[in-house]
Order: sequence, then C-alpha cells, then structure tokens
Amino acid sequence: MTESTPRSIRFRGRSFDALTLEPDAPIEDWIERLDVYIAQFPFFFARKSIVIDVSNLQIDRRGAVQFVNSLTGRGIRIMGLAGADPAWTSEDLPPLLRWSRSGAKENQIQVDGATEAGGAANGLNAQEQAAFKEIAAALAMDGLAAPAAPSVSRSRPETVAPLVITSPVRSGQTIQYFDGDVTIVGSVASGADIIAGGSIHVYGALRGRAFAGAGGEATARIFCRRLEAELLAVTGVFMTADEIKASVRGQAVQAWLEQDSVKIARLD
Repeated sequence: MTESTPRSIRFRGRSFDALTLEPDAPIEDWIERLDVYIAQFPFFFARKSIVIDVSNLQIDRRGAVQFVNSLTGRGIRIMGLAGADPAWTSEDLPPLLRWSRSGAKENQIQVDGATEAGGAANGLNAQEQAAFKEIAAALAMDGLAAPAAPSVSRSRPETVAPLVITSPVRSGQTIQYFDGDVTIVGSVASGADIIAGGSIHVYGALRGRAFAGAGGEATARIFCRRLEAELLAVTGVFMTADEIKASVRGQAVQAWLEQDSVKIARLD
C-alpha cells in the first residue's frame, strides 16, 4: 500500500477593501438615523459584508455585543469590528480587525484570526466578485504581524484602470469598485447601487443610487446623461431624491462635494 503525503493548507495575510460604517454617539440617535435610511433603501445592505468602526463610541464589550446584535437584527451582515479593544475577542462578537498602516490605502483592513475565503462565500455573483475583489477575511497565522518598514518609491505612480460595465445595471444589482472610477455604458435602474472609490460616469439614465469617493476621495464626482437618481453621495455626504432640484432632474449633470454638501450642475 502506497502512502501519499497529505496536501498542505495554504494560509496568507492580505488586505481587502470593505464598506465601513462609522457610528457616532449617542448610539440611539445614530440607530434612529440608520432606521430611516433602511426604510428608504431596504435592500442596500443585502448581500454586503460590512465593517463596523467603533472607535468613536465610548462602549465596553457588553455594549459592543448589544450594538452588534441590534445591527444584525436589521439585516446587516458584519464582517468584523475595527477600533475595538483587543480584549473583547470572543465568540459573541465578529472578528476584531486592525487597520493596516504599512503604506496601505486608508480604506484597507487586515483581519486577524479568521479563515480565508473568496467572494463566493459572501453570496456574491461573478460580476460582484470581480468588482468587490475578494471580500473576505485574511488569515494571519501569528496574530499581530510586525508592520513593514516604509519604503520610498521614486517611480511614477501606477495608473489604476477604471471598472467599465458595458451593459445596463439592473434593479437589485450592486457594482462596487474601490480602486478607482466606475463607468457604466448604459443606464442604472432604480434599486441598483454603484459604489466607486473614485468618480462615477453613467452614459445613460441614473435612476438608482450612486456613491462616489467611497474611500474618502473628496475630488470624486458623479456624471450622468440623465439624472433620475434615488440618492447621490460623494465621500459619505448624501443627497436624496427629494433634495434634488427640479431644474436638474432629467438633465445631463455632474455632482460634486463642496463645503460638506453635494452640489449639482447641468453639463449643457
């Protein structure tokens, strides 16, 4: 009888992009605002993995458990907690995350003590997997890895290719691309979400929701040929359909962030 060597299991530490909620105190008021948003857009958090940054909250471990339970009860699937006390590690809380500071982008995280998984584990379709780039947890064998020494690069910055979608985006679809701009050659249906780290270009009617500058890029903009959006957001600042003036609705426009408010202007 021939004995074969068992196949090894590969482990890696990686960085991933993720949507992050940053609640602020008092928690009760923040949850009330969240409930209003969920009532307006009940499917926004569906099939998305979310990181909760609790660094702005003065809570203990018990309070964190109650807060997490209140969010999961609202259908929010929590991938992990950032800004939490490492001593909180337990089975009744999601994995505790630490921000990567070794030259990574601000919206990247590293996950400690979780198993590596691909996008399929989150229930994303093939298009969402390609756009969201392996939303999952990275397994770090040694827990807290020492940060890499910063390096100085004198080469030209690498150009980030935009994500180009050459077909209309249907209702219920979510396109997420945190590395740069998103271009849609077609229309975006009501109930669809476009989330970009950079700017969003829609060569058609924008009827769904558009989130530009999701990674904190304040110069990001939203462009579309026909504005019929349910919601516009630039770097986390929102404008709902009720706030969009009639003079720009149905027109070719651009939207940008100016003095903590979203501005809209016609392109023609």
